[in-house]
This record gives sequence, structure tokens and C-alpha cells, in this order.
Amino acid sequence: MPSQSRTPLIRPVPGVYVRNVLQSCGGHFAVAWAEAEPLPAGAPDGFVFVAAVPPHGPRGERMPGELVAAFADGVRSAWSEGTATPPLEALVRLVDARWHGEDSTPRAFRSTGEMAALELSRCVAEDRPPRPVLYSRREPFLPWERGLIVRAG
Repeated sequence: MPSQSRTPLIRPVPGVYVRNVLQSCGGHFAVAWAEAEPLPAGAPDGFVFVAAVPPHGPRGERMPGELVAAFADGVRSAWSEGTATPPLEALVRLVDARWHGEDSTPRAFRSTGEMAALELSRCVAEDRPPRPVLYSRREPFLPWERGLIVRAG
């Protein structure tokens, strides 16, 4: 049953990229690629989350479950607490991520999920494709960002 307070997503939104990296004592490292699509019939609360992260990371291990859950919780909270406008009815898929064994925490991935929800909502409200969300001014860019980031000149 659709939620009364959410806007149904009417088109897929692929390629949402969020880098949430703080380089200081204690570290804070979360990088995620997500996509959203219209909600399948029968979703009870207007939100479905799917983790589709391939098994790679430091030393080839699978992404820790608590980080996946934190990302999903961040998306859900941004849309349920009204920080992302419009809050959407959508299936959100975490398609890839980068994490670090010591510097990636559930807190970092929760805030990354919130940033992804904000960007998804902006894409719908402004009828545009997603833009990279870079929470840090890190340069040089991370190795996988070189083809993703285009400088305005």
C-alpha cells in the first residue's frame, strides 16, 4: 500500500554516487553507488531496499552487513523524517560501495545513505540526472573517480 506522505517515483534514477570521506583523526570513510526505481506493487511502507554490492573490498571480503543496514537506514530516515524533499516511494538498490576496515563505520554509511536520498529527491524535483555528491574536497580524486568527475572550467 503506498504511503500517503511520499511521492511515487515515476522513472528510474541510475548512477547516484556519494563520497563521504573525512581525513582526520579517527577517519570517516564511506563511498556508495546507488540507484532507484519505481516501487514494486505490494511494498507496505513505501520503501524497499536491495543490497547488490559485489564481493570486493579490502582483501576481497564482502561488505559488512552493519554498513549495508546503516546505508538503508540513512535513506529511510531521510525520507521519513522529511529532510529529503520530496520523500519518495521507491526501491533503492545499493549497487557498489567502498569501505575501509578501520575507518568505515555505521555512522559514516548512515550519513551516506541520507546524502543519497537527498540527491535522489533533488533529481526527481529538478527532473535531472544525478550529480556526484562529494562530501570532502579531496584532491587528487580517488582512483575510480577520475572518469566520473568533470571540472567546470
